[in-house]
Amino acid sequence: MAVTLKDVAKACGVSYSTVSKALKNSPLVKPNTKAYIQQKAAEMNYIPNHSARALVSKRSNTIGLIWPSVDRVAVTHLVSEINQALKLSGYAMILSIDGIDVASKKFLEFGCDGIIIFDEGPSTNLSPEVYQNIPVVAYGVDRDIDYPIINVNHYKAMIMAIESLLAKGVTQIDYIGDINTSDSRQIAKKNAIVDYCQQHHIYYRIIDSHGLSALEAESAVKQFYAQNELAPGIICGSYDITLGTLNAIDLDYNQPIIYSYDNIPHITKLNYPVHAIGVPTTEIANKVVEVLNQVITNGSIENVYNLEPHLNEK
Repeated sequence: MAVTLKDVAKACGVSYSTVSKALKNSPLVKPNTKAYIQQKAAEMNYIPNHSARALVSKRSNTIGLIWPSVDRVAVTHLVSEINQALKLSGYAMILSIDGIDVASKKFLEFGCDGIIIFDEGPSTNLSPEVYQNIPVVAYGVDRDIDYPIINVNHYKAMIMAIESLLAKGVTQIDYIGDINTSDSRQIAKKNAIVDYCQQHHIYYRIIDSHGLSALEAESAVKQFYAQNELAPGIICGSYDITLGTLNAIDLDYNQPIIYSYDNIPHITKLNYPVHAIGVPTTEIANKVVEVLNQVITNGSIENVYNLEPHLNEK
């Protein structure tokens, strides 16, 4: 039979409320008493009944995150950062790799306090049944949806990369990215390259990575590289595409200047110098959780929260 708070209180010779406060690490309980209660609870294998607590507080302290991809390093790292930010805010995170409709409705049924979604455009729109009944925050690009979105300005990040290449004297650029997609984040990156280069008469090529994973990018770049020389300046649409690109080309023969979207620490550990562009993942994660907290507590003030990309040169 499960150990209850009353069982722990009886074993410790204190009141139910004292045990409750001690297990919540309340400063109202003396440190020695708190340590004793926490140790006793652990010895008795006490497990908090979150369902019962949720009935009283009307909060489950859980957040549902709809996982967009299981095979990409950059996404996995960002999700880990979001999980850490949620923990610091007192939440536990539940992941789902199901489709948008199934996952969001399950989170609603489970009584989650909120949902985080990676917005890719119309295909990831949540139904009113969901966002009218549970706080939602999306990560993506600035577009018209009915719940707050964290915009990390992919378009501006690409322009910053181009301008940095130009400042280094590079006037020929290859962009390697996922082209034939409905993902608004990838579309914004490609459009920035095309728009800026055409407007400023810069030589550029678009190389389709045929996906966002390292393996897909490696295969696509190898096919291109077998027939063509690469430009002296390369901009990759994601960290995983950058990995695939580095694996596909002969870096002893070609030594291009490479910029990679996804500003994650992994880039600094690559053997080849790669410059990172984009909002740092810790900043994204903290903003997502900050806004979600705000929506849960007070409702949304803004529809779009803009973050500024950074350029980290190696």
